[in-house]
Amino acid sequence: MTVTELAESFDPLGAHYDDPYPLYARARRDEPVFYSPRLDAWVVTRFADVDAVLKDPEAFSSVNSLRPIREPYPGTVAVLLNGYPQTPDHVTSDGDVHRRLRVPYTKHLTRPGQLKAREAEIRARADRLIDGFADDRSGDLIARYSTRLPVETAAELFGFAPDDVELAKAGSEVMFSLGSIDVTKEQEEQAAHTVLAFQQLLAGYARRRRAEPADDLITAVATALAPGDEPLTFDQEAELVGTFGSTFGAAHITTADGIGSALWLLLGDAEQWDRLVRQPELVPYAVEEVLRFESPIPAMFRRTTRPVTVAGVDLPAGADVLLAFASANRDEDRFPDADRFDVTRKPSRHFAFGAGIHTCVGAAMARLQMRIALQTLIERLPGLRMAPDQDVRVRRSINVRGPLALDLHW
Repeated sequence: MTVTELAESFDPLGAHYDDPYPLYARARRDEPVFYSPRLDAWVVTRFADVDAVLKDPEAFSSVNSLRPIREPYPGTVAVLLNGYPQTPDHVTSDGDVHRRLRVPYTKHLTRPGQLKAREAEIRARADRLIDGFADDRSGDLIARYSTRLPVETAAELFGFAPDDVELAKAGSEVMFSLGSIDVTKEQEEQAAHTVLAFQQLLAGYARRRRAEPADDLITAVATALAPGDEPLTFDQEAELVGTFGSTFGAAHITTADGIGSALWLLLGDAEQWDRLVRQPELVPYAVEEVLRFESPIPAMFRRTTRPVTVAGVDLPAGADVLLAFASANRDEDRFPDADRFDVTRKPSRHFAFGAGIHTCVGAAMARLQMRIALQTLIERLPGLRMAPDQDVRVRRSINVRGPLALDLHW
């Protein structure tokens, strides 16, 4: 296999961590599908090709969707052996298993009136959070707003008691950090202990909700995946713990990154923010443009189940394929003037929530929270501005992307 200079240079968590877009533009033009030795994966960069892969789940399995860049350290593995084993969820499964695991979430999240019923609660939560810092005149709104709004919303949707929200937040966040290149052995081992505590929390909720059902997501999923009155088996508990943990983490982390990126992009160009203040009806357009321009999920893996051809490139069976959503969402053949962030751009389909049978089950809820988060800030803090000369650090991950902190003034 010949590895080109472009493919050899591709370093998504190093040289191309802050700004991968120039390399992606070059790849779309010169080498739209290339093999990355650093990732041991084929990288797909154009919109049409990513779309084709996502819509062919028989040839491209999802079992490795969230493949870590490295395996966890041995000490981490030793700690995790004391908890529940990793099981497939509706993101990392195919066929009948995927359908069985996904349907309970879809039914609960799309039932009539679900979004409308949540809208007033989310708006009240956004107002309460702003009440807590409005008089400070400055602060980090990633920590105090964009992170808190979705985690509290997700916790209420799942049915967590208020006293359990912080453990659920911490446990889901560190669970997604296992295998990260930025954590030491000691940090990852400590994170594993937090994951175990989170697992026990989730197992307790699964058992209680089957015995005493409530109107929440945990009840809906637990009773669908493990029906009946018999005590849960260990395997049933493991499956429920796995699906609850990954889904809760995805629900709040990606939405927080979406809100954070919205503030970063809009306030990085004050003219765009001021336009929204003058024309709040553009907020839904702005949300879609943020999701396209800085997708909270910049990439996701697939694995070939047989030899396939993508954009004229032959891939063997069993090959890992990285779908570069961040690149496809800036494909000039799909989005005119694709590298320009513009809140007036007419919304067009993008890959912030994937496509095909694995389209994100929480997409509508995420969009709703992003709209309310921006609308509420525009109404209450129209003079919001970025503090000058700050170095904005982005979450260091191949699967999720968003600013870690934003120093803002108002």
